[in-house]
Amino acid sequence: MPNFNKALKNTQQIHSLLKKLNFEGTSFPGKILRKNYKEFLSDAQDYAISDKFAITGTNGKTTTAGILAQILKEAEHSVIHNELGANMPNGIATAIALGLYKVLKEDPVQRIDNYVIECDEAYLSTLFTEMKFDYLVITNLFRDQLDRYGELNITKQKIQNGIELNDNTTLILNADDPTLCDIDAKLQSGQRKKIYYGIESIQFSGYDKMSKSPTETVYCPKCTLPLKYDKMFYSQLGKWYCKCGYRRPQPDIKADVKMFSNHFFLNITYKELSYNFKVNLTGLYNAYNALAAIACALINGVERRFIDKALENYKPAFGRNENIMLNNKPATVYLIKNPVGASEVLRGLKNLENAHILISINDNYADGRDVSWLWDSDFESLKDFKGNFFLTGSRSDDMALRLKYAGCDTSLMLIDANIKRSLDEALEKQRPGENLVILATYTSLLKLTKLFKKIRG
Repeated sequence: MPNFNKALKNTQQIHSLLKKLNFEGTSFPGKILRKNYKEFLSDAQDYAISDKFAITGTNGKTTTAGILAQILKEAEHSVIHNELGANMPNGIATAIALGLYKVLKEDPVQRIDNYVIECDEAYLSTLFTEMKFDYLVITNLFRDQLDRYGELNITKQKIQNGIELNDNTTLILNADDPTLCDIDAKLQSGQRKKIYYGIESIQFSGYDKMSKSPTETVYCPKCTLPLKYDKMFYSQLGKWYCKCGYRRPQPDIKADVKMFSNHFFLNITYKELSYNFKVNLTGLYNAYNALAAIACALINGVERRFIDKALENYKPAFGRNENIMLNNKPATVYLIKNPVGASEVLRGLKNLENAHILISINDNYADGRDVSWLWDSDFESLKDFKGNFFLTGSRSDDMALRLKYAGCDTSLMLIDANIKRSLDEALEKQRPGENLVILATYTSLLKLTKLFKKIRG
């Protein structure tokens, strides 16, 4: 068997070398590690002495995991999590190895409290083959990268295959998503404990009430009749029911939400106790992400004061509603990758003023080769936008065509597939008092992040 501590040190050295060469090094060190030490993830799980959390689903994995990790750290837990969002097995191995290296080099017998690991839906089986988790959070299921995942039933089956490998995991499910609520009924073994979270009501102030996200699921998972809704929040999420009697489970942890333009409040009820939290993020999708993370914390007895402090101190991961300064000018960065996620981001940008928009669309493997999702996303919400559109990336022409058909002013579009040139031009045209809003697919965002670092020195 390979020497565990030596494997950690080698991974750290590879990572450091890649960083010096200006690479992120999020996955390649883990690839080498897993090739030479096939049992690494299995052996590494024993270094956590408390609960291990896995988070999967189409949207919200990175933010949910990030908020949960922040809560546990504020509660003085030692935590390892893949904070850079590399959520396939090699990236997970890299994050765990680097985290353990920091701990064990100081004290070889030291252990950590928690793992908080986000995992790509398609790779949950691989992860659960090698590691066992106490909790699995499933955020939602939307169409995403059809060339990689296929339709929702295929993604759902991949998640179910992973769960089958972990008999003792507790499922934490979004009750408002009808695609999730029968997920355990389809399993072949065991009757796992399930905890549901969901939203009861939403009040809007300075935030668009109307969602134009495409609805992903319209038929009952039990009888295939069309679903009905008492309240629909966005896409297929809401208070749903069917004539056959199948309906949304009563959430164990539920929230009333007050949405504002740049923050929201969650009034959460759990075990007949009420908690009110302010979250300095935008978007109803982030209300779900925060609720999922807080649900994990409350289930595990974390005190409210630690949750409050974590929500105050949490900084979004790159591209998740991230506010940055470039050449002393403000910019806000959003990752977009599928119709529902993009539409909800665009919902928050409706009536945007004093801004320019840079949209960078790539079609590399990690983005998904199929960019037809652009046509299902609500770019019509930008048709009255008066600032410039800087369109870049390998599919910049496709994006320009999409905006043209959305009714946007073509005279405001500046098209250049070179991401660096587009960013430079956008910053040059940005005037005092204006914001630059950046929407980017995954590999575009990686490129942009490197450019941001150079700009900021």
